[in-house]
Amino acid sequence: MKKWIVAAALLLLGLAPRAGLASDGYPRLDDVDILHYRIQLDIGDTGKAIRGEVTILAELLAGGRDVLPLDLVSLTVDRVTVDGERAAFLHRDGRLSVTLGDGHAEGDTVKVAVIYHGSPVDGLFIQENKFGDRSVFADNWPNRARYWFPGVDHPYDKATVEFIVTAPAVYDVVANGRLLETRTVPPGRKRTHWKTDAPIPTYCMVVGAARFSIVQPGSWKGIPVSYYLFPGDRDAGSEDFSRSVDMLAFYTELIGPYPYNKLALVQSSTRFGGMENASAIFFAEMSITGTRRNEAVVAHEIAHQWFGDSVTESDWHHLWLSEGFATYFGALFFQEADGEERFQEMLARSRSRYFNANRRASAPIFNPDITDLFDLLNAYNYSKGGLVLHMLRGLMGDAAFFEGIRRFYREFRDQTVLTGDFQAVMESRAGERLDWFFEQWIYRSGHPVVDATWSWDEGTREATVHLRQTQPQETFRLPVTLAFVAGDGQQRRQIELRDRSHEFHFKLEEAPEEIRVDPDTWLLMEARVRRGDR
Repeated sequence: MKKWIVAAALLLLGLAPRAGLASDGYPRLDDVDILHYRIQLDIGDTGKAIRGEVTILAELLAGGRDVLPLDLVSLTVDRVTVDGERAAFLHRDGRLSVTLGDGHAEGDTVKVAVIYHGSPVDGLFIQENKFGDRSVFADNWPNRARYWFPGVDHPYDKATVEFIVTAPAVYDVVANGRLLETRTVPPGRKRTHWKTDAPIPTYCMVVGAARFSIVQPGSWKGIPVSYYLFPGDRDAGSEDFSRSVDMLAFYTELIGPYPYNKLALVQSSTRFGGMENASAIFFAEMSITGTRRNEAVVAHEIAHQWFGDSVTESDWHHLWLSEGFATYFGALFFQEADGEERFQEMLARSRSRYFNANRRASAPIFNPDITDLFDLLNAYNYSKGGLVLHMLRGLMGDAAFFEGIRRFYREFRDQTVLTGDFQAVMESRAGERLDWFFEQWIYRSGHPVVDATWSWDEGTREATVHLRQTQPQETFRLPVTLAFVAGDGQQRRQIELRDRSHEFHFKLEEAPEEIRVDPDTWLLMEARVRRGDR
C-alpha cells in the first residue's frame, strides 16, 4: 500500500515540502500498485546459474498505462506473458519494460509472468560457507533484489510474496512468511513453498538454502521462533540467539502485535552484521561465536520487524524511521532486561558515534544530497536517529511517547511512511506542535554547545545561571533541566533556552556546590559548566 503526502497536508503540519515528498530519484509509478510476487526458482546441484519464473500481480490505479517498467539486471529474459498471453518486452540498462497492451481501465489487475535464467552477479549468492559447504543466500539491501528477480525494487511499493524453490534435497530452504509445503521431486531434489500474508518491501524478500541445523527454542503468543544454523555452529548460535524469544515478547508488549507468521534467525552470507528480512533475519556467518557479543545486533534486527519491515520508509532519505528506530528500540530491550546502566552505556556509544561523524562532516539526518544509498548507513540515520527518539521521549514523557509509538505502528502497519506521518502522530499525543523539534533535529545539522556560568549570592539566597549557545549553527530550542547539587541532595529546575544567550535566576534553599546541565543526559548536546562568582 502506498502512502502519498500532498503539499496541502504538509502545510497543515507546518512542514516544508522537502519533508514529505519523494526525493531519492527513483521513478515511482503513481498509477500502478504491485500487489503480489510469486517467485519460482530452480537452483542446480552445481554452479551459480538459476532459472526463474516470477509472476507479478499489479493493480492499475488509472487507465491508459500500456507499459510496465520493472527492475532486472544482468539476467537473460526468455519469455514474458501478460494475463497468460505472450507479450512484447524490452530489456535494456537494467530495466525490463513489458508491453501490457491496450484496453486496461482503472481498477484492473494484470498478471505479468517473466521467465528468465542466468548467474546473478549480486543480490543472490551461491558460494561456499565458512565450513566449505555450498549455500545460497539473498542479500538485497538497498536495491539489489533486481539482480535476481524482476520487480519494483524500491520500498515505496510493498507487496506480498511467495517463494517456490526447487533445490538439491540436502538443502533446507528458508524464506519470508509461513511454510506451506515441502515435498520431494525427482531426481533427488526438494521443492519448498513459503508465502507471506503481509506486504513487505523488496529489500526484505529473501531465500536461503543450505545444510542447516534447525533449532526451535520456543514461541511467543503463537509466533514460533527458530534458528537456522550451520551444523558446526549449532551450539554457538543457540547461545548467541538465546534471548530472542524474550526480545520478541518485549517488543510485542511495548509496540504491538508481531506483524508476521514466524521469527527465523538465520546464519547466512549477508554482507551486513545483520539484515532484517521480514520474518527471516539473516546474520553474518562469522558473527556466530557463542559469546553473545552480537546480542545488540540481534535486538536491533528483531526491532526492525516492526519499524523498517512493517512500517517502512517510502523514501530512502527518511531511513532514520527504520534505522534510528531499530537502534533506539534495540537499546530499550537492554534497559528492561539488564538495567539502566547498560542502557546508558548504549546511548553513550550512540552519542560518541554521532559526535565523531559530526566532527568529520556535519550533516542533517534528512540529507537529500546523498545519492549513493550505501552512504545512508551512517551515524546520522542510526545513532542520531535513535537519540532523537530518546529526546522526544524526554520531552513528551514515557506515557505519551510510548502511546504515540503504539499508535504510529497501529496506524501504519504494513504501509509506508515519511517523517511527517510520524510527527503528526506524536503531535496528537503530545498535544502540541512539534515542528520546531523535528526541524532542528531531523532537517538541520549540528547540535547545541552550551557554556554555563553560575554564581551564588548568599545574601539573596539566589543562584544566577548564564547559558550561552556557542555552536556555529543557528540556535536550538532547548528544554533543559538544571540540577543544583549540595552534598547528597539536589534541587532541580526546568528552563527553556531559545536565545543565543540568557540569564536565569533561582531562589534555592541552600547554596549549591555544583550545577549540572541536563543531569540525566536526555539531550544531544555538549555542555561546559564553570563557576564565576562575582
